[in-house]
Amino acid sequence: MSQLYASVAVLAPLPGAAEGILTYCVPSHLSSAMVEGALVWVPLGRRRVQGVVISLLDEPPAGLRGLREIEGFGDLEVVVPQPQLRLARWLAAEYYAPLHEALSLVLPPGIGQELETTWRATAAGLTVDLGALPEPDRAVLYLLRRGGELSESELRSQLRGRDAELRRIYADLHERGLIAQSSRISLPRVRPQRELVVRLLLSQAEFEAALEALRRAPRQAALLRALAERMVKDEILPLADLRDTGATPALLRALASRGFIEMAERDLWRDPLAGREIRPEAPPELTSEQLRAWEAIRALLDAGDPQVALLYGVTGSGKTEIYLRAIARALRLGRQALVLVPEIALTTQLVRRFAARFPGLLAVLHSGLSLGERYDQWRRLRRGEARIAIGSRSAVFAPLAEVGLIVVDEEHDPSYKHEAHPHYHARDVALQLGAMSRSLVILGSATPAVESFYAARQDRYRLLTLRERIGGRGSGDLAARTIPLPAVRVVDMREELRAGNRSPFSRLLQRSLEQVLSRGEQAILFLNRRGSASGVLCRDCGYTIGCPRCSVPLVVHEDDNGASRTPPLLCCHYCGHTELLPIHCPQCWSRRIRQFGVGTQRIAEEVSGLFPGARVLRWDRDVTGRKGSHDAILDTLLQRRADVLVGTQMVAKGLDLPLVTLVGVVAADTGLHLPDFRAAERTFQLLAQVAGRAGRRKEGGTVLIQTYNPEHYAIRAAQEHDYESFYREEIAFRRAANYPPFSRLVRFVYTHSNAAACQQAAEELSRLVRAILERRRVRGWGLIGPAPAFLQRLRGRYRWQLLVRLPDPVLLLPHLQLHRGWSVDVDPAHML
Repeated sequence: MSQLYASVAVLAPLPGAAEGILTYCVPSHLSSAMVEGALVWVPLGRRRVQGVVISLLDEPPAGLRGLREIEGFGDLEVVVPQPQLRLARWLAAEYYAPLHEALSLVLPPGIGQELETTWRATAAGLTVDLGALPEPDRAVLYLLRRGGELSESELRSQLRGRDAELRRIYADLHERGLIAQSSRISLPRVRPQRELVVRLLLSQAEFEAALEALRRAPRQAALLRALAERMVKDEILPLADLRDTGATPALLRALASRGFIEMAERDLWRDPLAGREIRPEAPPELTSEQLRAWEAIRALLDAGDPQVALLYGVTGSGKTEIYLRAIARALRLGRQALVLVPEIALTTQLVRRFAARFPGLLAVLHSGLSLGERYDQWRRLRRGEARIAIGSRSAVFAPLAEVGLIVVDEEHDPSYKHEAHPHYHARDVALQLGAMSRSLVILGSATPAVESFYAARQDRYRLLTLRERIGGRGSGDLAARTIPLPAVRVVDMREELRAGNRSPFSRLLQRSLEQVLSRGEQAILFLNRRGSASGVLCRDCGYTIGCPRCSVPLVVHEDDNGASRTPPLLCCHYCGHTELLPIHCPQCWSRRIRQFGVGTQRIAEEVSGLFPGARVLRWDRDVTGRKGSHDAILDTLLQRRADVLVGTQMVAKGLDLPLVTLVGVVAADTGLHLPDFRAAERTFQLLAQVAGRAGRRKEGGTVLIQTYNPEHYAIRAAQEHDYESFYREEIAFRRAANYPPFSRLVRFVYTHSNAAACQQAAEELSRLVRAILERRRVRGWGLIGPAPAFLQRLRGRYRWQLLVRLPDPVLLLPHLQLHRGWSVDVDPAHML
């Protein structure tokens, strides 16, 4: 058999190698099992690291000699499909990221392993008098005597002192011959779970003969009788379900040796949907608008060409039903489907609908699952046992080898942008995956991103429109009826102040809440700010209490535990710093310090104060930290165990809450005047989306928008449910300023512990970028900055940024060599 070679992308930083790809020999004993996408162990210098096989070669690249061999496989079940391998290489190039970071996105979580240093006590170390050693040395040797061979990470978890001090102790003990150094591969954080199962091999006619053969083995006979009462021939039950029969492994092995039963192991799937009661659902009748959209999408699917459709439909227009039918069609065509949603909260409700329509075919992927659940869901998709993947942003990297349909629901949502490195946008990654896999991509939204709607207007996407809202159906009635969108009223809060109303609620909102509660209906109050108050201000000197590590005010959080109320805390939402609320100003020692602004916590308290009988529920990040919290909140609302829901942007994203008839936007201006060209778009989208939660089952829904800027075009367009008028205003502004979609942006952010060094590095990069673009004669480019970032200091480090506007980042990025400290964000979702 001829020698086989493999190009391997090592999963470790590798300066100087193109994309971090190296060539290795494949040893003969691994050749038959080696495939592209396999996870392998390879030597790298003096280390052993994991890598992913990118391609297999019959001959090594020219000029390469003395190649080292692949040492073995990692997880044998982890094989990255070809579409995801190509996607990872595209992502690394598109977002200026190392290939190993891009590949980590397409691998299942928790499988990473590394070679770790270990120490063990030698014969001399086992007999030496511990009392003769210094206390730090004695502690290390005592642990190694008691625990045997331990890794440095295991020792560190039980010892005090800095890493440098511990390494000095290890070196000293090693030099004296008391401990010896070795290494081992760390265990993965997650592995497959398996369970023992039993299959009965006897028919009823064979059972009596089996008992006769067991006359001298009464315990085996008793167990066989118990099994026969539970099972019929060829039925399989897990051993865990047979404990009350007296089954033990020894007795079962004895029965298996006689051929009466068969024992085997099978996968035990950690299923995030386990225990949920989901009833099958029949497809409802489509409206005429839905039917036209569905027929167009079916034709695109059947054509089998890479296409993009923008499904622009008002809130409640039935976009989800179109997705469901498209998935059913893709499955009939032998393809797989991928569905992306922007928030875990939205995943919860959509999963119920999708599982009802496609039982047993669904895999759920999002960060709210345990490592084991995510690992098992990845394996089910890779094996083809699950044909539909649904999840938040990271689900775009699901191992779908036969994907034919990709749905991006609420495609406008900024949550699709990954804020950590690499800064990918899941919608754009989905579009690239669709092109690579010849899939149909459906972008769905009631408020499409300006870039997406512009692409549809330029005929790059197929535009499909749903303008009618669908009302509720009666029990057993699948026929659809249309209802109007909820009436929207704008409340000028300047007039409320003139009338002496200092409450966060206008008089109209208070009256409307009272009416809704008296009718036994539900209301949503939306405020995109957590906490009790926005900050604390001294009325004498004007000092605002800020975070010592970040350039932001500290937010007031209160915790009411019933009878025991803990003191208010000041919290930073960026670095997590907390401190007690002071009783006097830290600057001038005045006692005239006051809280200003409101958050969801304060709004919930105000509602409870105005309406003591109302059952108030909050939905924000502060109350959804635990697993299953989104499900619990949603169930509470659907089961009518809450009257008023107070929440941040989580409540604005596609939720279908049939009893909500009133939506109140407490402060529409929160993000309207931020220094970001997308501020108006974000405000309009949030207002239009949260307004869409009202009146989804019957006529008469009401939306009240409280604002100090009632004349702003984003507010006016939201009031009229008029996306296209907003788009006309916004696209004119973008064209005049040469912002996307008429250009592309690259945001460079430099962080450093020293403010002057940070500024100097930003100014140097600005000069370098200008020189490169001028030398290459690039047209239509511009620089914004360098300047301090909106958050000038974050987690103790200063931040400066440079924004580059140009036709295509490829004209600049391949020609830049950035040193440590720089972060590159291609097509940033915001400029803050």
